[in-house]
Amino acid sequence: MFAPNPIVKHAGTVNKAKSLRLMLRTALCAAMILGLLLAWERPAMAAPPGQEMLPEQSAAKAKQLLQQVINALGGQAFLNVRDTECDGRVAQFGSNNELMGLTMFRDMWVLPDKNRTEYIAKAHNTITTFLMGADDLSITHGGIMVTIFDGDHGWLLDKGGVSDQPEDSIAIFNEQVKSGLNNMLRLRMNQPGVEAQYGGTDLIDMKEAEWIDFTDRDRRDLRLAVDKNTHLPLRWVVETRDPETRGRTEAITSYGQYQTFDGVKTPLNLVRASNGRNTSQTFLTACKYNSDPATQLFTRASLEQRAAEVSKKGYKDSKDSK
Repeated sequence: MFAPNPIVKHAGTVNKAKSLRLMLRTALCAAMILGLLLAWERPAMAAPPGQEMLPEQSAAKAKQLLQQVINALGGQAFLNVRDTECDGRVAQFGSNNELMGLTMFRDMWVLPDKNRTEYIAKAHNTITTFLMGADDLSITHGGIMVTIFDGDHGWLLDKGGVSDQPEDSIAIFNEQVKSGLNNMLRLRMNQPGVEAQYGGTDLIDMKEAEWIDFTDRDRRDLRLAVDKNTHLPLRWVVETRDPETRGRTEAITSYGQYQTFDGVKTPLNLVRASNGRNTSQTFLTACKYNSDPATQLFTRASLEQRAAEVSKKGYKDSKDSK
């Protein structure tokens, strides 16, 4: 018996290794092909619920969910609101999320587009973010500031007296009216050109949520996140694009701490963010509905009368006058 040739043994080993590598490559290729086939089939199985539905089914699901939202907010009491008046305070945040100031306010609406907001401060306070995007408006050394919007008109009372609102501020106000959640739920969702689709499920602030996606003729992208258990709104997302730069802006309002006033569920805590950065947080202390405020309150003449009271009593003491 002779010893095995080491060269022949090595050659056999090489051939076996090549065969093993070929088998592994073949198995790997088969697995990749199978994986691709499964991947092509997976989206149909793993897509969010809103994407699994046909457009007609998605629209019907969205309509059903919207009715649940309206019922949770008060049903006919919510839909029949003509005017609102709320008191509270608003906190402003800077670019580094630092607190810029806390301002008390009274906010009055006659739906859909009459608004009067009175800001009251006891010290230096900047409220630029909250004032419909206006720049360089502030209350200094205590006092008041009043803004009024009435459709395509607007006025401002501050330490400089009564003045017309800038055109861009009026445009921003009217855009916010059109893209606002309350206006959508009470009026716009039933208008021609406005469509709603079911957007699937999500987890928001450790709560199960469902999304409703809205589009309109002006190509606004609006999204509502709803608490799956209570059917109350959790978030309202408004996405816009600058027509010149095509830059995208995402404005998010988060709602919490609901309380009932005059049969209407009202969020007492509202946090506003723009492109992922918190800009303000509003704390409401009380609201009342359908109190029929005088239409005179939403005119320039009412601000001129208030300005006269300020000049007589002094700017600091004007906050005590009504």
